[in-house]
Amino acid sequence: MKQVVFNALQTSLSGGIGRYCYELSKAVYKRHEVDFKIVIREEDKDLFDFASNKDLIIIYGIKNSMQRNYYEQFKLPKLIYKKYPDAIIHYPDTMAPLCSKNKIIITIHDLAFKSFKNAFTWKTTIWKNFITALSIKKVSKIIAITNFARSEILKYYPDVKNKVKVVYNGFNDFSKELIDINNVNKSILNLKGNKYILTVSTISPRKNVDGLIKAFDLIKNQINDYKLVIVGKNGWMYQGVYDLVDTLKLNNRILFTGEVNDDELKFLYKNAVVFVYPSFYEGFGLPPLEAMSYGIPCVVSNKTSIPEVVGEAAIKIDPYDLNGIGDMIIKVVQDKKICDDLILKSRNRLKCFSWEKCCNAVIDIYLRN
Repeated sequence: MKQVVFNALQTSLSGGIGRYCYELSKAVYKRHEVDFKIVIREEDKDLFDFASNKDLIIIYGIKNSMQRNYYEQFKLPKLIYKKYPDAIIHYPDTMAPLCSKNKIIITIHDLAFKSFKNAFTWKTTIWKNFITALSIKKVSKIIAITNFARSEILKYYPDVKNKVKVVYNGFNDFSKELIDINNVNKSILNLKGNKYILTVSTISPRKNVDGLIKAFDLIKNQINDYKLVIVGKNGWMYQGVYDLVDTLKLNNRILFTGEVNDDELKFLYKNAVVFVYPSFYEGFGLPPLEAMSYGIPCVVSNKTSIPEVVGEAAIKIDPYDLNGIGDMIIKVVQDKKICDDLILKSRNRLKCFSWEKCCNAVIDIYLRN
């Protein structure tokens, strides 16, 4: 049986890559078609309770991304080769272990560090440019999560065309799961019965949260009974977003939840009126699909991968056009026919994406390498 070691050290259910690590490794493990080992941090052990202890490689003492990068590059490859010299290693976030003697597969989610200014700190940008250029030469296969992501890879690294395979992400249909109210923060529970516009993303420049806030400010008097709820942890250059809310005096109309757990996220989706995703750059973009599963009409950016993912099941806007964002929010709020049409199209669109389909395609790549 083919042996695969999956690096899940970056698992975090609040981020897209972390969710990918968790859901894909879980789906592949449960299929039992490959001898599958999963590398995890000690603090994530409870999350991976679906796997037998003998199939978990538990790493202790990794507290930040710098420590994780160092471990992935220099310590983990030696550990894996010593125990599993014939295994394929899957690194699910762009960077390959350059000193590894094993065959390697990587997933590239996006190349924002090349295409979008201020996506990361300058140090991170330099590191990502350096390590990605070397990684794509080292690996035997590259998984791109959308055709857009593939086009970005070939734009900057045209020589790797034969290595790249597109495999869409799955998504989590939270709407079919129960909500444990005991796990929901009181400030979030208090939203029940209130009308609110929802967005879910890390607070950083490429997510365009500040643009959404400015658009909301333009229409706030037309929708006096609505709040804007912003879900996500603070990322690179986040402080300006909070300063903007203070400047516009919107503190009583905007709620920042910070990082949330799955029960809180389900609650927020379930009770939202409109979902808005005005990101400038995405390799995939899971939140609109999650929102669609709850029957929430979506207004999304018309840039990068987002139109490819949502198809005709969402209203698309230019994320640089603040008036356009505001106008479309008003249109969805006020026009039930538009909402009903979007919800109907969403049901069909969601059938295109599942972790089972993603798992099937990834296992096929494992078996062919």
